[in-house]
Amino acid sequence: MEKISGYKNLHSGKNIFILSSGPSLADLDLSLLKNKIVMGLNRSTQIYPTPYYQCVFDYRLFDLFPESYRNVRQLFTLQDRPFGLPLKLLGGDGFSQDLEEGIYSGYTISYFALQVVAYMGFKNIFYLGLDLKHEGPKTHFFGQDPQTLNHEQTEFPRMIKMLNYSAEVLTSTDINVYNCSHESTLECFPKISYEEALAF
Repeated sequence: MEKISGYKNLHSGKNIFILSSGPSLADLDLSLLKNKIVMGLNRSTQIYPTPYYQCVFDYRLFDLFPESYRNVRQLFTLQDRPFGLPLKLLGGDGFSQDLEEGIYSGYTISYFALQVVAYMGFKNIFYLGLDLKHEGPKTHFFGQDPQTLNHEQTEFPRMIKMLNYSAEVLTSTDINVYNCSHESTLECFPKISYEEALAF
């Protein structure tokens, strides 16, 4: 579909797994997601190459992994990116429930993705790898990204603030968001195990 309006409530009442980039993602057997709807984020195609959907808005990643992104069913991104379904950036702070108007970054692709899957009508949303903390020298599931070494002091607090805000917004809906990372510093979403999530 060429317009975001075509995705409105497309998956009403269904479950989805979102692959965030924290170190804990590398500890999971992602082959168990074979028959699940999966949304990958950023570099997750390097560990799970066949997601149903993908979200990317970092310019440098389009240069690094163009072929893997072209192979996904649909990629959601921001305006002025090389390819993908573009959404208008409304700013950092806010939560959009009408993606035809635009979307907020929330300072993390995980927040961007949450607005997309809520718009598509998913009822149970399971985050994998949403750690918002580093594991020793590891900043991500793939190892270390030198550009994000200071995120624990700079970016993570802003991300946590916005994800807390999204949890408040979603209390007025029937959407359930779960965090399957028990290592996570985020407390606004109930934490359940990967095995429990798979059983839904």
